[in-house]
Amino acid sequence: MNKFALLNQKKHMLIGASLIRIAFGFIILYNYAIHYSQRYFLWGPNGLIGTSSSAEPFLYNYSLYSLNNSNLYFDIIYHLGIIVSILFIFGYKGKRVAILNFIFVWSIMSQNTLILDGGDNIIRILLFYLLFADTTRYFSIDAHVKSSKKHIEAFSLKNLVHNLAILACLLQVCILYITSGFHKAMGELWQSGTALYYILQVEEFSHPFFKDFIFSSDIIIVGGSYLAVIVQLAYPFLLFNQKTKYIGMLGVIGLHTGIFIVMGLFSFSFIMIVNQLLFLSDKEYKSCSLYVKRKYEKWLSFLRPKSNKLAKQSPVASIIVLYDGWCPFCIKSIKKFQRFDWFNRIEFLSFREPGAVADYDVSLANLENRMHSVKRANGKIEDGIYSINRICKNIPLLWIFVPFISVAIFLGIGQRVYDFIATRRTIFPTGSCDEQSCVMPLKNQGE
Repeated sequence: MNKFALLNQKKHMLIGASLIRIAFGFIILYNYAIHYSQRYFLWGPNGLIGTSSSAEPFLYNYSLYSLNNSNLYFDIIYHLGIIVSILFIFGYKGKRVAILNFIFVWSIMSQNTLILDGGDNIIRILLFYLLFADTTRYFSIDAHVKSSKKHIEAFSLKNLVHNLAILACLLQVCILYITSGFHKAMGELWQSGTALYYILQVEEFSHPFFKDFIFSSDIIIVGGSYLAVIVQLAYPFLLFNQKTKYIGMLGVIGLHTGIFIVMGLFSFSFIMIVNQLLFLSDKEYKSCSLYVKRKYEKWLSFLRPKSNKLAKQSPVASIIVLYDGWCPFCIKSIKKFQRFDWFNRIEFLSFREPGAVADYDVSLANLENRMHSVKRANGKIEDGIYSINRICKNIPLLWIFVPFISVAIFLGIGQRVYDFIATRRTIFPTGSCDEQSCVMPLKNQGE
């Protein structure tokens, strides 16, 4: 009992519950929108199913659309459903709107069961469970309004009800996969590995391109059939371990992504994929958010332009490139690099300037042979073609050349090509020099 009380001192899976509220609201609104022009035919009083003003149809399917057979009443209910779904997405008046949304969703799904794809069953069940959960703690209008209030972490009936509602959702998803997996495993076509072949024979649920691709290989057909069964049967058991949980979630996401791509069942696949949002804890979401935030800030710092004045006061360049200021070809190349270095990621420095290379452990002979680059972060020094590759990595417009240069380096021809060009360049000393400072290791120097 102490452990039970400790577990319910706070509400769990609040971020996941808030995210699944948004996801479910989106798919509900999506179905309202894509069928808007066909709404009278699909659900209207004189449409595919039709309605009657008597109480019998309502008692049969418990749909608001069955209470009246006028088009005006139908339009009012339909548009109210759209408004409620929008309020549900934005998390306004959480519980009240959630109840209304459940009623409207149940009504429209019950009005015409012929066009449902299976995802309606799980979304209606989970929407009912989520009526008892706190789904507006994050990413909602309610959360914004109540942001000034502190949430007291103590055992309460509200915490218990919320946690039990989330647990019911998790168990429901697990039951869905385990029962689906067992039913497949008992089927003769799934046992023989040919179920995928017969499923794709239904033209309404198959794409010609993927159908032909899958049919081209017996391994894909058999492997795909068995893999679907294995993923569904293993999923509930993989959730018991923190590391294998991610494998199970990725397996389910991959399974339903394949169903969407191959069979075109978007709504069903989307609903089944977003169910996984509930299986990550608030701590895991916050860790992911912190990781993304760090990467985003790093990317912004990479792209943020710096003024020349600021660059002089506080160096922000990622690398320092040491080039030969006596080489016209080098100077021309550096000017082109500077033209594209919009974010001031590179500081170009001629090693011919007095004291320019005093802080770097590079000999003058090596500097004359090849251009060098120094990474500010760790002081790593690269030369020749590696410096060219480093420059391209720091200039977005030149990223297209990085794969080709990397392949040339891997094949061992990159540095050779660089040396071939470097040893045939010309230099024009701009100041006094002695025998050592003006010597260039050119191949044709003795000629």
